[in-house]
Amino acid sequence: MYTALNSPATSVPRSPTPEEQPHGKNTKASVAFARFVRETFEDAYGHPAVVSATARAEPQPGVVTVEFTSVQRDFARDTKRRVSNYAVLQVRDDSVTTLAAGSPTDASGAQQTRRSATDPSLLAVLRSAGPGERFVEVWSNGALVKSVNVSAKHGDFYADSTFGSLAWSSDNTHLLYAAEKPEYDKAKSESVTDDDDAEACEDGSIADDIVGGVAGLADPRRYKLDSDWGETFNGKRPPVLVVLNVRNSKVQVLDTPPAVSPGQAHFLPAHSGATQRIVFTGYKHSMRKHGIIYCQNRPTGLYTCDLGGANIRCLYSGSVRSPRLTPSGRALVFLSTAVGGPHASTSELVYYDLATDTSSVLVPLISQPLDCSQELGGTRLPGGFPGIYLDQLPEHPWLNADDSPQPEILMFTSTWRSTNVVMALDIQRRVLSLNTPVDGSASYSALCAASGYVVAKMSTPAMPDSLMLGQVLLGEHHKAKDSDLGITWHHILKPAVDTNISWQVVQADSAEKRRSTECILVYPTLPDHGTRYFWPQGSSPDSRPLVVLPHGGPHATYTLDHNALVAGLTKLGFGVLLVNFTGSLGFGHSAVLAQIGKMDTMSIDEIQDAANGVHRSRLGDPKATVYLGGSYSGYTGALLAGLVPGFYRAIVLRNPVISIGDNAAMSDIPDWCWAELGLPYDFESPPELTPDVYSQMWQASPSRLVDRVQDPLLLLLGASDRRVPPPQSMSYYYRLKAANAPAECKIYPSVGHPLDTVEAERDSFASILRFYAAALKK
Repeated sequence: MYTALNSPATSVPRSPTPEEQPHGKNTKASVAFARFVRETFEDAYGHPAVVSATARAEPQPGVVTVEFTSVQRDFARDTKRRVSNYAVLQVRDDSVTTLAAGSPTDASGAQQTRRSATDPSLLAVLRSAGPGERFVEVWSNGALVKSVNVSAKHGDFYADSTFGSLAWSSDNTHLLYAAEKPEYDKAKSESVTDDDDAEACEDGSIADDIVGGVAGLADPRRYKLDSDWGETFNGKRPPVLVVLNVRNSKVQVLDTPPAVSPGQAHFLPAHSGATQRIVFTGYKHSMRKHGIIYCQNRPTGLYTCDLGGANIRCLYSGSVRSPRLTPSGRALVFLSTAVGGPHASTSELVYYDLATDTSSVLVPLISQPLDCSQELGGTRLPGGFPGIYLDQLPEHPWLNADDSPQPEILMFTSTWRSTNVVMALDIQRRVLSLNTPVDGSASYSALCAASGYVVAKMSTPAMPDSLMLGQVLLGEHHKAKDSDLGITWHHILKPAVDTNISWQVVQADSAEKRRSTECILVYPTLPDHGTRYFWPQGSSPDSRPLVVLPHGGPHATYTLDHNALVAGLTKLGFGVLLVNFTGSLGFGHSAVLAQIGKMDTMSIDEIQDAANGVHRSRLGDPKATVYLGGSYSGYTGALLAGLVPGFYRAIVLRNPVISIGDNAAMSDIPDWCWAELGLPYDFESPPELTPDVYSQMWQASPSRLVDRVQDPLLLLLGASDRRVPPPQSMSYYYRLKAANAPAECKIYPSVGHPLDTVEAERDSFASILRFYAAALKK
């Protein structure tokens, strides 16, 4: 019996029976609990999250202007708002002083903004002004000097990290961006009959070369299947590149290679007399489009074309992304990952010389974290380095300005075991350095670099995003063992720290497992008024309820970054065990591959080992341990519901994979179902879902264990989830109800895989807490 909830002063109110609750009236205790959960949600989720930043050195010595954008939830409007701000800083040897600070400005209508690198007074804005209304704006010194209505030229802007693009040409005469391709004409009533055309067809000949909507018919291309890019791109037409001539406002939609979707476009430097050229990442889809978000293994190429979209050339093929032009303009650097297999894994950093059309690997794949600093492939790497793990390089990653005589130094973020770190690569000297701690104290993410400064965000489980300015020291000013680069970090904006949230990085018992697994235990330091419903004051650590929360993917990582869901659970009295099992990123490429073919066994054992380890350490109550998981960790939770009944008092699953075979037929990423089982998948000729393959998928699916489920189980589903479509979970729920299992299900309309609308976040948080309360009080 879990006695921590039994005291009348602190117990979670029992739900009254219909007879006790006539005419829908609620008890004061129930309303008080619901209100407290909602207030805790708003407290945990209400902090702004910094999503981007730029920096520029001003003419005055040591003065830097930092512009940054945050996303914050508006609970009254149930929406997430983009807010822009700036700070002007005076940097001295050991301190930073704020000379001027802006006021937060709502930037929700601005899809993207970009300052000119050669004239910082110029700002380009892609703005959506309402349904079907799109404008490209040019601002100079804070004044609007040009606004071009592009609504009729193309569809919505693409502003995501995969396809989104916005760039100035070096002479500031052209803007380059990405948008939906134009929509083909729908059918319109024919008002005029052309007798000449009618006479021309009297001989009975047939010509079917119609372009556009004519003769009262829609354009023949309007309804031709041209699918979107899956999750988060629902109903969005494929992207095209668009060039705007700033001088005459002419808009040109560029042609792209067949079966290629362009994105991440930049201008290449135009040398004297040379034609201005463009470089972009092209996502290939000769047979079909596979879902792209969270997937770094798709067939792509690095392409160039001229300003009008002609003379297209593929520079590099594979699975590449995030091209960045070096400050000298002589080369590109970009990320490269293996095609197929795990959706996320270790990346190489590649250098492409534009003059010689040759490539070389700057940072190779790392199979196992390095025991000590060593040179591999010509680059000096730091000890402990596990490889590069990130989705995209910063938009402005270079520490030095264009045409600077200083070394070209690339700043970026990578996952290093259970934390995110800032790293710097000196391209000329071929030295990679680690520039933030890996001692379990915090996570850092680089946002941009410029003129000897780095802007980053730092957070911990107890502290939301803190905006940081890194002052870079080169040469004799720094005494690092493997690099002459060091960074002194200063807080620009620092939020309050929740002093009642503690955490520790938990290592596995065996040396072998410590190489590929690690957990983070986040917990309330002491019981207080906020934890009274689940961990009353005076309780001991071994009576604290425990939430076991593995990550999805399975190739992802829980880091020390602030997590609103985890903070909310902790504020209410739960310890939260974040499980990084074998297959997580940041532990070497061998660890990623070790999960393949063992998706239904290896992580299951490691999750249970982690939970039992907390129990043995008396940091969580075995009789009050519950489970929470989503996507892949929803899959493992559903497996555990059938494999270890009674271990978890309650199990909550968010958009879980229930039937791998059904998911293979419905998901925007069918290749995942083959790849994680170790089965071959060809993007050019996808395999059939044969009875034999379906049988293998069934044997690894939670569906086969539905009759063994005994513990209370809550399903939280997004009705618009393309990644793990909800029919499989609904079928699972119906089967549970037929077996009289204690199951509940909620489904959120027009919500996708992450359940990330404000209303879905709020209701799912409250539903989780109500569900745990009901289970733990029994």
